[in-house]
Amino acid sequence: MMMTPWNAYKRKINHNCNPASAETGETVSYWRNTLFSTTMMFLLPLCLIALLPSLLLITYENKEFITLLHFTTIGVMCFIAFAPRVKITTRKLIFSFTVFVFATILNIFTSPSSGSVLVYFLAACIYSIIIFDNKYAFWWSHIVLFISVFFGFAIHFKLTDFSHNVDMSSVNEWVAVSANLVFLCYLSSALIPKIFGGIENHIQEQIRLKSELEKSKIALQTKNEELAQYAYVASHDLQEPLRMVSSFMEKLKLKHADKLDDKGLQYIHYATDGAHRMKQIILDLQLHSEVDRPTELKESVDLNEIVSEFLLLRRDLINEKKAVVNYDKLPELETYKAPVSQLFHCLLDNALKYTRENVPPVITIEAVNKGELWKFTIKDNGIGIDERFFDKVFVIFQRLHNRNGDDGTGIGLSIAKRAVGFLGGEIWIESKPEVGSTFHFTISTTINHNV
Repeated sequence: MMMTPWNAYKRKINHNCNPASAETGETVSYWRNTLFSTTMMFLLPLCLIALLPSLLLITYENKEFITLLHFTTIGVMCFIAFAPRVKITTRKLIFSFTVFVFATILNIFTSPSSGSVLVYFLAACIYSIIIFDNKYAFWWSHIVLFISVFFGFAIHFKLTDFSHNVDMSSVNEWVAVSANLVFLCYLSSALIPKIFGGIENHIQEQIRLKSELEKSKIALQTKNEELAQYAYVASHDLQEPLRMVSSFMEKLKLKHADKLDDKGLQYIHYATDGAHRMKQIILDLQLHSEVDRPTELKESVDLNEIVSEFLLLRRDLINEKKAVVNYDKLPELETYKAPVSQLFHCLLDNALKYTRENVPPVITIEAVNKGELWKFTIKDNGIGIDERFFDKVFVIFQRLHNRNGDDGTGIGLSIAKRAVGFLGGEIWIESKPEVGSTFHFTISTTINHNV
């Protein structure tokens, strides 16, 4: 893309007058230099625009000196903005002294006691305090004081012909006006560094906190990787002894069933059932630990296919319970397939599991586009949940119902909540006992994870 002349102009001045812009950290020094470079960007065009009145003064009023002063000022500004290999401090010093000299010359050709031109001194002083380091703050007030004393002596001893200025010969009026100027300059030299000092401390504190946060983030990532590795190893290592327990219990039952009474067979059943439950807990824990760490990239995910896969997977249970799952055309999202699948499967499993006796389950899935979010609703007519337990349903291992043959481990809804969080959304519940439950959740269309 071709760079416009204005962008090239700004880039050149910024390169010369704000070398800190190439740094990543934004300090008070960076903002001082930014203010200086921005000033130069706009001051040069304004000086060129103001050149036209100066040329008119030459033509009609023979004010060659003012026009010469104007051309000299523009030349100095061009040197400050474009001269190569000049330190930023040198550029600032030339600029500040040029403004003071310009204000002094104007002071000679106008009436200083009127106070109008003295505003240039105040502005030059405050601006210099801002763009230079705090330790130089009083230098500029000293310069204003020196200029004020110089003009006082010049007026008193009539060192220059000020007859064209009505008030120039009045030392008392000059002292009265310049004293206010000097007071404001020294007040600025005292207060402005305090402000910048506070800003600097705040920035340094933010940098420190950011550094600590980055270190904590790296440490947390390391811990998460270690925990993930631990969960992976534990899930595989723990399954082997559980498999052995189940296997030997089955062998014991087959080979010695005739020697065992009902109590013995019941004990074998308890041991086998416990091993199966423990294995399921391990598998669910592994799934819970991996739900927000998918290995795939974002892709186009058709939610109709996700629901169809679930219906095929749970076909026997759906037929057994005579369940009905209603849904219209669901959207196709650019998202992560694994957590979306886990989310829908967990909520639909929950709706199929907790049903009322002799009441066929009716499950309804709805989707509404909310701009950067899609809101989904999964509604059932099951046993429902008392409002007192809404905060507990998404807690891992939290169970609100007594165990039966088909109950799970209490991890399903915790997996759903974690998946929703990874997908940039929220999940909440509405429910009434013996009426049913409605789970609402959102999925962001803009969330992006580096995987």
